[in-house]
This record gives sequence, C-alpha cells and structure tokens, in this order.
Amino acid sequence: MEKKLPLQLNNISMTFPGVKALSNVTFSANQGEVLGLVGVNGAGKSTMMNILGGLLQPDEGAEIIINGETVNIKNPKAAENLGIAFIQQEVAAFETMNVYENVLASDFDKWRIKGSPFLNKKAMKEEAKKLLATLDCHIDVDTPTHSLTVGEKQMVQIARALSQGGQILLFDEPTASLADTETQKLFEIINNLRSQGYIIFYISHYLDEIFEICDRVVALRDGQKTGEAPISEINKEKLVDMMIGHFLETAKRKDARDKADVILRAENITGVKFPKNISFDLHKGEILGVWGLLGSGRSELFNTLLGFDKMVEGKISFNQGGELEEISQKDFYKHVGYLTEGRHHNGVFLDMTIAENITSSDLERFASKGIGILNNKKEKEESRKYMKQVNVKAVDENMIVSKLSGGNQQKVIISKWMLKDPDILFMDEPTKGVDVGAKAEIQNLIFDRSEEGVSFVVVSSELEEIMNLCDRIIVIAEGKLVGEVNRDEFSKEALMAGIVKQEEKVEN
Repeated sequence: MEKKLPLQLNNISMTFPGVKALSNVTFSANQGEVLGLVGVNGAGKSTMMNILGGLLQPDEGAEIIINGETVNIKNPKAAENLGIAFIQQEVAAFETMNVYENVLASDFDKWRIKGSPFLNKKAMKEEAKKLLATLDCHIDVDTPTHSLTVGEKQMVQIARALSQGGQILLFDEPTASLADTETQKLFEIINNLRSQGYIIFYISHYLDEIFEICDRVVALRDGQKTGEAPISEINKEKLVDMMIGHFLETAKRKDARDKADVILRAENITGVKFPKNISFDLHKGEILGVWGLLGSGRSELFNTLLGFDKMVEGKISFNQGGELEEISQKDFYKHVGYLTEGRHHNGVFLDMTIAENITSSDLERFASKGIGILNNKKEKEESRKYMKQVNVKAVDENMIVSKLSGGNQQKVIISKWMLKDPDILFMDEPTKGVDVGAKAEIQNLIFDRSEEGVSFVVVSSELEEIMNLCDRIIVIAEGKLVGEVNRDEFSKEALMAGIVKQEEKVEN
C-alpha cells in the first residue's frame, strides 16, 4: 500500500532585506518517516522550519498542503492547531515550574476546574505521566524542572509537543547539548514516534546522525533545494556534495608540533565543586584537548582558570619574557581569549552589529586618544578584515548579529578573539552547531594560528574532532584529571581508559 503524503510544500520562497533565504523550494513529507533537512549554515533550513512553525510568512506564490488541504500558517498558534510542534535546539523549559506544568503549559485553560480559576492538578499529573510514558520516560511529574538534566528537559519538551496533538514534529539540532546515552535515548523515542505514524523533520549538522536516524534527506544550498534521496541510496560524500557543491576533505592535524617552551603551567587548580586538583602544562603553539563526558567538569576548568568561578586552591604561572612566573587571574586574562560553549548566553551581543561584536575584545585600540570616543570608521575597517579572514557570510559589517546563522555567529566570536591576538585561546565546543564547511574553516584557522605561535586549549564532545585537532589530550572525569594521551596514541579506547578506571574507583 502506498504511503500517504499528508504534507506538501510547494514553491516556498522567503525574502529578507538584501537576502533571498529560500527560492521556490518544493518537497513532500511522508507519514511515518524521519525526513532529514540538511545544508550549511544559512542554507535556509531554519527559515523553512520557522515558516512551518508559523513564525515567518513565505513570499506570495508559496503553498503548504496538509492532508489534501491548502493551509495558511499565519502564527505559531495556527501551526499548533494544524498539528505542527517545534522541538528547538535550545531546550524551552519553564525552570520554576514542575514537570507536569511544563508538559501541559501550552494550554492551561483546558485543565481549569469548571466554574473555578483553579487547575485540576490531579488530572494534569495523570495526563503528564501518560504522555511521558509514551516516551518511556518516568520522571516524577512533581519534580522541579530546574533540577532535571538537559536530556530529561528534552523529554519534557517532546511530551509538551505531543500534548498539543502534534502529528508533524520539527526537531532542530536536538542533540546539540545531549550526552551520548541521552542521544541514543532520543533516537529510540524518534523511532517509536515514526512507528506511530508521525511526520518528523530532523535538522542536524552531525551527518552520522542523519544516516542513523533518517529515512530520506532533502538538501538545501543558498536557499534552493539541491538534492533529495532515500538515505539508503547515498553516502556521506554524496550528501556533502549536495550541501556544498563539492567534496570536502576533513581538516586534520598532520603532525604534532615539537614541544616548544611552556607558556602556561596550571598547578592544583581546584574550584568549589569542579575541578579537583588539576595540573597541566601548555606549550607555545600547542593545541591541547580537554575531553570528558558531559558533566565531567570540562567547562568548569576553564571558568575556574579564568576567574569566572571561584578558585579555592591553585597556582597559574605564565611565560611572558622567557620564563614562567606566577600570575594573578586578572592579569592572566589579559593574555587570553575565551570562546564559551553557549554563544547566545555569553558569546555575542545579539542586538549589536558584527563590527561592534568583533571590536569588543579590544576597544582601547579604537578609542581616540585623550577623549575616549570610538573611531567607528577604524572599527568597521578592522572588522571587515577579520570577517574576510574567517569567511563570515553577511551583507556587511553593519548587520545585526542576531540575523546571522549559528555558524556565522560562531565565526564572529572567533573573529573577535583573533582581533585581540591572544597568546592563548580557550575554546569550549568551537564548532558546536556549525555546518561541515564552517567546521573545516574553523579547524584550519586553529591550525594556522597555532603555526604562528598561538596556543589553544580546546573542549569538544566530538571524539573525531578532538583527535583531528589536538597534539595532546587530557581526560577529565568527576572533575579530576584521569588521563593524558599523546597524538601517536590517540584512540577512543585510550581516551575512555581513564574514565573507566575512575568509574571503577567510585563504585569500589
């Protein structure tokens, strides 16, 4: 029996000032399939999802057909009424509410006791339990949401989508903040939803995920559909070609750098919770990896070293003039850059221009002597130079950063720190949420700068990436340094060995 085609998108176009985000894109989605939507940052994927979710209105001539009827998705409520639900990359949770309140937050009026302003909490809890059970998730529905893990919050978000009666589910980078075990749990849920006949759109820059979970794939490039195929009929090289128009060789560190002078020595670094008594050296021009499972204390190590979290104990020595000397955190920060994991929270000024963001790391350079007024012309000239270096795709340096794709926002942050020209650049998930093309550009930029003598300390959850990038990797578990692996010994087994030993020690 032929599958139904309950969703058809015809001639979808979307024009922003100066940019054609989508141009006459047409494809369908089948009942009971996972459809991968892929493309580099700025290809039009999120614009397409925002049109389906009622957040954007397409240009004249576009047609959306659901179950044989042409529909007008004029706002998010209209999308919800049509059975469309959005599971976004940044987990949307009301932190001060309990789980059952979060699950049913889209329509509290439905649960009001007749003739009363009060909610029927007993009925709400039963419904929330039932929805979570369909996801094989058995969280106590009275639990405060702020105490859940990211993975558990993701389950609550999916349960909320199901509570809206959604039959078309839009997953936008759903594993970006999940641990491996949580990702596999999510895939089990998606497989279960597929078997129940849901239409699932799946956006991810992790191509391995596309091949693992999707039935079919649609590729976009520069706002146009460039390919469509069952996943069983293509390979990764073909998919990348559909996305960027040519085969892309993975950026890879050819040889570990010879050990140069030690530029940083961290001794017994201890925070309030994490890290715990961590010591390491960093050499000039070295790319040092910091790896561990989610929650191991990787980001806390950075925050403690740089003074954002309290350092209970420890000593930092820095090589400024030929030998290591102890340095305060305040003075150390003058010599470093820090690309944080959460770019939207503390990486960019979303409502400011590209130029203002790039020059924010060193405003003194652009201040007129004696009066402290910024030289805007000089700011724009310098920002254009760094935009070109890292290939930021934008109309010009005056564009507001919130209007950029995620990958281009990441490049703006990197441009900011390149302008400062630090001795050491700490990078927490430098390619998180960026496409394969942008990832290669960022990695090659790291290689080039390390050859010029800049030292890097890099956190990445991707094993392949951290082994490609780094000269040496230190392994962290439970806030402790549990291993160190040199480039010629890199393997998943070598990196996991220290973590396994730490887990066995905790169990005993």
